[in-house]
Amino acid sequence: MERRNIELSVEETVFVTVQQALRSAGLNREELDTVVQCGDDVLDGISINHVYQVEAAGSFLKDESKVERDGAWGVMYAMAKLLTGKFQTAMVVAYSKSSQVGYSPFTGMMADPYFLRPVGLDGDSAAGLQASFYMQRGADEQDFAEVAARNRRNGSRNPRAMAGEGMEVSAADVLESAPIAEPVNELSRAREGDGCVVLILASEDYIRNQNRKASFIRSTAFFSDVYYPTFRSLDRLDSVSRAIRKAEEKGGCSAQDVDFAELHECYGHQELMLYEALGWSDNGGHYLRSGAAEADGTRPCNVSGGSLCSHVPYATGIMRLYEAHLQLVGEAGPIQLGKADLALVHSQAGLAMQSNIVFFLEGDR
Repeated sequence: MERRNIELSVEETVFVTVQQALRSAGLNREELDTVVQCGDDVLDGISINHVYQVEAAGSFLKDESKVERDGAWGVMYAMAKLLTGKFQTAMVVAYSKSSQVGYSPFTGMMADPYFLRPVGLDGDSAAGLQASFYMQRGADEQDFAEVAARNRRNGSRNPRAMAGEGMEVSAADVLESAPIAEPVNELSRAREGDGCVVLILASEDYIRNQNRKASFIRSTAFFSDVYYPTFRSLDRLDSVSRAIRKAEEKGGCSAQDVDFAELHECYGHQELMLYEALGWSDNGGHYLRSGAAEADGTRPCNVSGGSLCSHVPYATGIMRLYEAHLQLVGEAGPIQLGKADLALVHSQAGLAMQSNIVFFLEGDR
């Protein structure tokens, strides 16, 4: 992951990452039953962009399909394929090269073309509106900055974080960084970059028969709120609350029970809102100040640095799954937690977190 990769094309980035993933898993292309790509036509500037990645992604003459959303949704789709019994292995390939387009033009295309796009609404300005609404319930810019500073400090210790995004900064440094869309500042938002993330999934029978080291998806659920931002409560994440309740019901577990969480926060204030939506606190700022989300707290959050330190559109949420997997199998390196048996992973999509998906992951049973 890099802020700007001028050395490799999109196809080369996908090819290199897929090759690394297969080597890491000890698999060859012939052992893959299906491939799911997650990318975007707008970011690549071409229609049906995934056809250009068929060979690079190793899916030539294989069952393959595309999910035009973050790779976290691609993982859910791959799960559905595995659960049919027709496939034993699946590979999810999520990628983008946002430096060739820019975040504002890309996210601006998500806005309504008649009323919102003409006035310049994009991901940053929608987040600024969301943060402003959230502040009316008592949230504080200082807390937003504390989240951003903590996650960036965490990212400075994570070798997998995007180069230059993890750093030793204070909340004061965040508050003093360049304004983007009040109250969002340069260091309190996830700066987009270029890259690719690949995950390989398999049925439990395949994992057991092959004696593979793995983590397991216990349950997942997703919900989408209404499209038009002003038709929903921007100060709350109702779709997250609905998704977590459904995932808890299906998985027979609770968000209260997890050992750690990887949350897809594109902006500092969104992590505070997630604390509330997941049922951990009625006040995200109070929860933050309690220390529970720290690496040595009762429920560490984003010890990897979170999305603020590794934001590649369409690969950000799947990166949260990858970081959680590494924790669960004890391979997270310098950021490895002492207790990591049950994880909660979250990803988002759309302006001001319109759509959300959650996963419960667990270590080997």
